[in-house]
Amino acid sequence: MTSTAAVTATYASTIARELAHRCSVAEVFVTSLGAVGADEFLVGAQLPRMHAYYGDHAGPLGARYDPLLVMEAARQAAIALTHEFYGVPVESAFIVRTFNGTGSETAAWTVGDLPADLVMKVTVPRKHRRGDRLHGLDMVLDISRGEHHMLTVDGSFSWMTSAQWSALRTGFRDGLGLGDHIAESAPGPRAAAVEVGRESPRNVVIGPPMSDGAGTRAAVVADLSHPSLFDHRLDHVPGSLLIEAARQTALATVGVATRLVCVASTFDAFVELDLPAECRAEITDSGLGAKVVRCEIHQADAVAARIDLEFAEPDAAAATGAAG
Repeated sequence: MTSTAAVTATYASTIARELAHRCSVAEVFVTSLGAVGADEFLVGAQLPRMHAYYGDHAGPLGARYDPLLVMEAARQAAIALTHEFYGVPVESAFIVRTFNGTGSETAAWTVGDLPADLVMKVTVPRKHRRGDRLHGLDMVLDISRGEHHMLTVDGSFSWMTSAQWSALRTGFRDGLGLGDHIAESAPGPRAAAVEVGRESPRNVVIGPPMSDGAGTRAAVVADLSHPSLFDHRLDHVPGSLLIEAARQTALATVGVATRLVCVASTFDAFVELDLPAECRAEITDSGLGAKVVRCEIHQADAVAARIDLEFAEPDAAAATGAAG
């Protein structure tokens, strides 16, 4: 077993974009991968001080790192580790079942004078097998910046060959009465950026929100030309867009000044690009200094994803507090 002292995170360059399933080198945030022991790893990542998508937040939140940016770095790390240390071919397709993040209230979230160098301590508490074949992992990534903890991310995912993916997607679309061809159309109307805490209208991923006594609803808007959310061609709406749609719908409910501190997401079905989808948000807990919003993504009369978000009130923590 390699000693922990012999493995360090480095930041000289990013890992190969193929390992992170990114097309643009600029969208790769992981910088090093190292094995510490059996199913234990140390990963380096660097967050840019400015990013056209993850850094686009109105008001004081624009001076903080977005927790969804850190979760994206964790997603890249998890996939890259499977390729580097578990022999998973880079052309494999991945399915995410759960993806969660819990933030700490530390100074790590403040954007400083230099890019943020992160250290991820990664463990694999469970492996998924079919017979002798490994086809999935559960991972926990404990993420810090310097001496300050930022976020603990955990998730469960599996992978398959391109042929298996094609058969799975064909069967799913056939069940919805859709063909192999994805009908493309222009994105629908979007909410005003100010309603969802954004400055750029291009980063809005929901339609105008509609609120009633039971909660808030908004159409999911998928812009296939978006360079971050659709860094490369996809045949479905990615989970990252669904989580952002949930956040924006929730912000339209609780107010854009609140800070995201926790994410808990479960994905039950694909969300198709050529069928209407809707996010429904409801406040389920409104305790002292925090609010929990439960979101569901609906498509074709079914719930495709469930995303719970916890927000801290603007005055619930000091300016160096966590997430968002």
